[in-house]
Amino acid sequence: MKFLRNHWYVGALARAIGRQPLQSWILGEPVVLFRKLDGEPVALRDRCPHRHAPLSLGKLVDDRIQCGYHGMQFDCTGACTSIPGETAIPSTLRVERFGVVEQHGLVWVWMGDPAQADESLVPQWPWCDRPGFQTYRGGFQIEAPFQMVIDNLMDLTHVHFVHSILGVGNLVHESEPMESWQDNNRVHFRRIMKKGALGAYAEVTGQYLPPSVVITSAVPKLEGSPDIQPGPVSQVLHCLTPIDEERTQYFVMKCWNITTRQHEIVAMHHQNEVTVAEDKAIIEAQWKIKRAFEREPEEKLIRADKAAVMCRRLHAKLTGAES
Repeated sequence: MKFLRNHWYVGALARAIGRQPLQSWILGEPVVLFRKLDGEPVALRDRCPHRHAPLSLGKLVDDRIQCGYHGMQFDCTGACTSIPGETAIPSTLRVERFGVVEQHGLVWVWMGDPAQADESLVPQWPWCDRPGFQTYRGGFQIEAPFQMVIDNLMDLTHVHFVHSILGVGNLVHESEPMESWQDNNRVHFRRIMKKGALGAYAEVTGQYLPPSVVITSAVPKLEGSPDIQPGPVSQVLHCLTPIDEERTQYFVMKCWNITTRQHEIVAMHHQNEVTVAEDKAIIEAQWKIKRAFEREPEEKLIRADKAAVMCRRLHAKLTGAES
């Protein structure tokens, strides 16, 4: 599998990064994350250039990270600043630095050409700052390729069958047929779920932002109107960071506007964690079978798979162009 490198990937939840170096694997490479004394996040390659020990096993000395093997120190640009017992520091003794942006409780890392790192390309997410909305943030590891998680998110007909809490009465597969389309470098889907009289319905949508972000939403609307109506609104940002070709770090941010009392918030957090765990279980089981029968014919796809297939094709196209 080829990865798109000139893009932002979530390295960790912002709350997980502090003065203790944290290792995060992104696109098959180890990255060490930590905060400077002023709180600014830093991302360096998690490999000492001397003997390749992980810098994340070391410690911070002011705004320098000290290797836990031989004590060499590196500043936030990746330059070596001291070598215990020696006075000469080779100019080649340095660590690669990655672009990093902290936004909406997530820390994003740029794994490609530093000259192309553009902070404006980080997905915007205004819902977590909107009055009356609560936000849940979680991080999970899934033992399967990230594209299988995208497949799962871009076809919600599994919801009733997989999810014990979210799926009760949620008959997405019986709603109106899903519309799927591509707009420039984004893939969209949309389903309408009728909700009683007077033209009320829930609009369920999804949007794929390459390389590995999916936005899903469920909002109440009235037929013929683009405006969101009073009622429960769910907006979810799914950020998938490939650890390597077979593992994915899954960061999810869900915003909602109805359950705002403390016991309701706790219940919603529980539902979110149960839902992701159920997705994790079915995707990992699916991947195990796919690997065991990798010489068998390809999957037999149906109409509901259209958006997922469009995502795969778009990712392949962009990867080819980047190469």
